[in-house]
Amino acid sequence: MKFRRDKYILRPMLMSIGMVIAGILLSYLMPSLFFAGVGLIMAGMILSVMGVYAATKPIEYFMPDERINKNTDKAGHHAFWIMVNVVIILNLIDMFTSVSIEYNIAGLLILFIGIYSFWILGWFYGKKGDLE
Repeated sequence: MKFRRDKYILRPMLMSIGMVIAGILLSYLMPSLFFAGVGLIMAGMILSVMGVYAATKPIEYFMPDERINKNTDKAGHHAFWIMVNVVIILNLIDMFTSVSIEYNIAGLLILFIGIYSFWILGWFYGKKGDLE
């Protein structure tokens, strides 16, 4: 099995080693932050597994083509307008009804709607391109 050794592989591997070392030091030197250290160790191990997986693939495998870029741009555009419409609807509800909207909860709602609409629209436009 052939492994790539370019900067796109070495940086995540070095970061994963640093995260594991930082997690070990954090968990042993500060016992009150043991779970944060374990979290760093787990994240470093996951990053190293992802780095090994990426090292086995050629670099052309990860470069998006024109169709993927177009689908991502289209999904991002429509997700933005969905978020704008949600903000407008929430402001209209706040202005014309007796319901008061807490903006910290509304911000999370808008964020989740934007993320999930981007994922769903990206999947939809990706599938739509396969059928044509």
